[in-house]
Amino acid sequence: MFNELIDGIVGVVLACLATLLTCYIVKERIDRRIFMHFLEASKERLHVLEELIDTSEIILEEIANITESGEKSSVRNSQIQQDLQHFYHKLASSDLEIVYKYMEYDSIVRVKNNLTSLKELSEKESFIDVDATSAGEDINEVYFIFNTNRQSVEEIMKININ
Repeated sequence: MFNELIDGIVGVVLACLATLLTCYIVKERIDRRIFMHFLEASKERLHVLEELIDTSEIILEEIANITESGEKSSVRNSQIQQDLQHFYHKLASSDLEIVYKYMEYDSIVRVKNNLTSLKELSEKESFIDVDATSAGEDINEVYFIFNTNRQSVEEIMKININ
């Protein structure tokens, strides 16, 4: 009878250990599946951020080219204001939804603050040198926000799970 009692206790202990091992394996598989889903979403996020960065870079290059041109100040400022308006309207209409979907809250707030400033500048009647400089700085700040977010996503994607 004593042997049967020992056999019963050993059987229960082994069943508990097998159950714990099964739970651990299932948890690891679920965690891996969640991580893989997260990586897929990060790849999509990275692609979208790169598109936003490309748009910002194009506008910044155009502004730099305009600034370096030998045209009169009023003509330069007018061209910069047109580029600013194009950037603002693109960001405010289609790209803002992307910003809301793929960026962190603090970055969204910073982009919206710059968007407010860009709107004020784009609606000005007389666009002067100070406004042109401010527009370039605001667009550069938005570019920096996009680039910082891209770098953080790239860092996350470097994590490997075995």
